[in-house]
Amino acid sequence: MNKRNIGYFTVITLIAAILIGGNYFTQAKAASNESEELSHEHEDNMFVGGTLLTKNRSKMIVCVDNVSTIRGKDVSNDKIVKRIEKQIEKLSKGHKRYKEVNYHLVDVEVTAGCSFTPFLNDPNNSHPLYGGGGGDRVVDQPSEESLGIFIVDQEIIDKNFKKATNRWSPEELICEGHECFEVTKGIYFTPDEIKDVTKESALYQELVYGFGLESMIPIEGNETKQKKDREKKEKEKKEMKNNQL
Repeated sequence: MNKRNIGYFTVITLIAAILIGGNYFTQAKAASNESEELSHEHEDNMFVGGTLLTKNRSKMIVCVDNVSTIRGKDVSNDKIVKRIEKQIEKLSKGHKRYKEVNYHLVDVEVTAGCSFTPFLNDPNNSHPLYGGGGGDRVVDQPSEESLGIFIVDQEIIDKNFKKATNRWSPEELICEGHECFEVTKGIYFTPDEIKDVTKESALYQELVYGFGLESMIPIEGNETKQKKDREKKEKEKKEMKNNQL
């Protein structure tokens, strides 16, 4: 696993741009095929676009891991797996975009245990949007899992999601040049939340976000951020031009 320091301005901009859901990298893939020369340049990249995002994935794997200090049958990985499977089945039958983004064409599997650790469980890390930023996880080879469901202590939620509208976090990023793309998501719950059957609607909604079927950030926020980004770029261009005079 390769860690690299990258600018949060770039990361947050790109994360916000891809949170709308659906086939995140279809446009990126199309852009890479604009010419034969550019296509050859990207022969070795990991992106395939569409539902699975990276070429090392043959199915949609959702992994479940309880990394909290609370253990017991009620928060066992196997029990959470069954609960997640139930909600994904509901998602596949009830959400119109499930077929639109081709999840019905791939195997969806929920597994106990993840091959990667939850990024936010490290006290040195914090959410890039909700927690003020602190570290990043850039990888050369993404995990086989596309989504991790993590059970964590309350302090992790308080630190990273106090003012958040959801529990999503970018877990793995792949960079090409100065552009970094989220390829693996995480969703965070406390043991009490995952055990509470009255919160199944919240679990369902988080899976809607985790599968990229709906935006995780209000569109107004995206537009505001994009406007600020454009203004900053224009200002930088003017400064460069003035410096050359």
